[in-house]
Amino acid sequence: MRLGRNSGAAFAALQHAYILTAFNPDRSVILMDKNIEIELPRPEDVVVMDIEASSLRGTSKTVYDTDSTSYPVEIGIAHADGRTEAHLIKPEASWKDWNGEHGNEDKGRIHGISRRQLFEEGRDVRDVAGWLNDELTGKVVMCDSPEAKADTFWIDRLFQAAQVERTFDIQYLYDYIDLQDPDMGRAYDNTGLSREAPHRAGQDAADVMILYSEYYALKNSDDQRPDFDTPSF
Repeated sequence: MRLGRNSGAAFAALQHAYILTAFNPDRSVILMDKNIEIELPRPEDVVVMDIEASSLRGTSKTVYDTDSTSYPVEIGIAHADGRTEAHLIKPEASWKDWNGEHGNEDKGRIHGISRRQLFEEGRDVRDVAGWLNDELTGKVVMCDSPEAKADTFWIDRLFQAAQVERTFDIQYLYDYIDLQDPDMGRAYDNTGLSREAPHRAGQDAADVMILYSEYYALKNSDDQRPDFDTPSF
């Protein structure tokens, strides 16, 4: 799921600024967002995460207590060096929510993944939680769901079902990037990425990572641009 926003959130950016100072400030980029200086983390310190879900139900709440709320069906992560990995998730027995296509309820309306595919090919929640902790601990984990609310909701559902403690935090990408910044448009043009998301977690994460790396390079033109390879799926 790739989502956008109209402008940076200055107050939220100020809250998150302390996180970014840990990543070699000598090579950091300064982004001006409503007169607040923000240090962009280097792409090699960032992992982009993307999640496809059963629906959006429950993501606006801070507490959920029914089986009809949404849950993650696919999680993808992407590194700046081109490494990308994604896994389908086998639904827990109590995960009943689903937003199917009209006329084909088994197929997810947005991502096209079917419930049958999840049960046949999905990984156990404990396996996925362990994989995420291994890959993301110590990294700046970015997502593009507004204020990271939806992705945090789905990740919490996963880890609670797995009974595993999460060892990483999730940051909102556009707390650090203003979509009205002309360099954001240039980054899209330079990478040739479509502004329409394919709505598969691995490809969406890879696209956002490529875009972030290019944006960072434009903001840090005195340094060599980070190398990345476009993954194949």
